[in-house]
Amino acid sequence: MNTREISECAARFTIFAAMSSKEQKFTTSRVRSSYLSVVISMTLVLFVVGVLGHLVLSAKDLGKAVRENFTFTLVLDENVPEEELKTLLKAQQLANYSKSATLITKEDAAIQLQEDLGEDFVDFLGYNPLSNTIDINLNADFVATGDLEELKSSLLEDDYIDDVLYDPDLIGLVNENIEKITLLLVGASIVLLIVALALINSSIRLTIYSKRFLLKTMQLVGATSSFIRRPYIWTSIALGLISAVLSTLLLYGLGVGMESYFPSISALFSMQTTTFVLAAVVVLSILVPGVSTAFAIRRYLKLRTNELYY
Repeated sequence: MNTREISECAARFTIFAAMSSKEQKFTTSRVRSSYLSVVISMTLVLFVVGVLGHLVLSAKDLGKAVRENFTFTLVLDENVPEEELKTLLKAQQLANYSKSATLITKEDAAIQLQEDLGEDFVDFLGYNPLSNTIDINLNADFVATGDLEELKSSLLEDDYIDDVLYDPDLIGLVNENIEKITLLLVGASIVLLIVALALINSSIRLTIYSKRFLLKTMQLVGATSSFIRRPYIWTSIALGLISAVLSTLLLYGLGVGMESYFPSISALFSMQTTTFVLAAVVVLSILVPGVSTAFAIRRYLKLRTNELYY
């Protein structure tokens, strides 16, 4: 072989090497693009699931807070001895239907009413017409399921209690609306969760579809199914964990924004609720991509070579 032939062979080798390098870069770029699209889609889906999970779980806390804000007012007899006032208050604080109980003396009630009216009505009337009262904030479960009229009747059996004041119509309306809103949120969350799982599954299946020929080649050269699946499953789980971290950061940013602009609303999201939602997001980010990858690879490994083109 002369010098000219050697030069031509070297030139051809250089061209092939350059083409191989370009193909490798192109393949690497496509893989990265595929992984990026999977991470973005899973991040957005997990973010939506996290927001919806917060709303569903916090709806229960909101309903509880609203129910516990209702007040049973016990109007006491004017001749109740001071020691009996303390006994009545303690009994109501320890009752199973009571979340809290507060004694409001007629003097305290008069001061508060004077501030509201802007004038001293006691001097005008010559006496204080108000009565000692005990304000009871009921437990949320009792407001939702208890018989309030029966409770009122039992309380009126006490000789020192003249009347029990509360708004039954308002309580009934609030209970009805809370149940409707809870059912609506649960239904919407189930639908959106199914959609979220379908989107994650679709993203993973598309990624595996682009590698179906490589999977089949590995199978034809003798690789076992478990050997083929293992690296892809771990890759999917890693992508899921990255998506979980990103979605958690988005949820944290949303929480900071809510706390800054809507502090009263953000107070409803307890640490326990947030922890549970984040744990659920992490579990979904691991479980769904891993299972979807395993099933997708199993499907393509079962196909014949000519069926991979369809």
